[in-house]
Amino acid sequence: MTPISTISTNDRLALFGFGLFETLLITTRGALFVDLHWERMYRGAQILGLKMPDQQKWLLSIHDFVSQFSYPNPFALRITLSGGTPATNLPSQLLLHQRSIPYTPEQYSSGIKLHLLPYPRNEQSPLCQIKSTNYLENLLAKEEAVSNGCDEGLWLNTQGYLAEGTMSNLFFVKNKTLYTPALTSGCLPGTRRQIILDLARSNNIFTKEGFYTLNDLLSADEVFMTNSLMGLMPVQSLKGCSSFSVSLPHSKDSITRNLEHAYSNLIKEF
Repeated sequence: MTPISTISTNDRLALFGFGLFETLLITTRGALFVDLHWERMYRGAQILGLKMPDQQKWLLSIHDFVSQFSYPNPFALRITLSGGTPATNLPSQLLLHQRSIPYTPEQYSSGIKLHLLPYPRNEQSPLCQIKSTNYLENLLAKEEAVSNGCDEGLWLNTQGYLAEGTMSNLFFVKNKTLYTPALTSGCLPGTRRQIILDLARSNNIFTKEGFYTLNDLLSADEVFMTNSLMGLMPVQSLKGCSSFSVSLPHSKDSITRNLEHAYSNLIKEF
């Protein structure tokens, strides 16, 4: 399967948004945590009944694409697996696209602002399990947050429990314990979500995955979001509800900052 730059108008990606994607962080060391991204796309392909290249070919496609560009590091690389068209024997295709990282040093220092979205995340939807190209709901939710003067939106699920951000996973700290919504709450199984949980456990930080209410979040000592591009991003407030403590960078008393430091070291050792 050779990556392409254009796609057939008959492909289900173009017609219905039927496909999968992964967004990889590219640094001077290359693509980070590619195994986790491939595994998630592979699981999604099985759910959607799509054929994708094996891991070696998938990685070679990324390497060949990255080597063609002198794009400033770090940058984002999106790899998309289209739905093809089984009725006409049009196979799935790979598309690759690069873009800049949207986050700023000020955001990492001071934290971002969250907006509580007015409609719920459907935790029963099969789309919660996969990184689907059917992304309009997320984009509209992101625009809703930005139009309210915030950086990211926060979803509750249909049962009123915390779910996730429009493009990120949610974590909060209370009494030296790290909490994050369970996958069955409606959140995507994020690559950085898993890495942060692993880092916390290896650093003797007690972790809990479960069903948490808005009140649980509002009483938190610290809050942060994660995704493949932002890494760990502290949260300074939930608009109209609460403000959260954001420690100075490299603070030894902050679980968020300690995990941020551990994550940075992990990337350096990659």
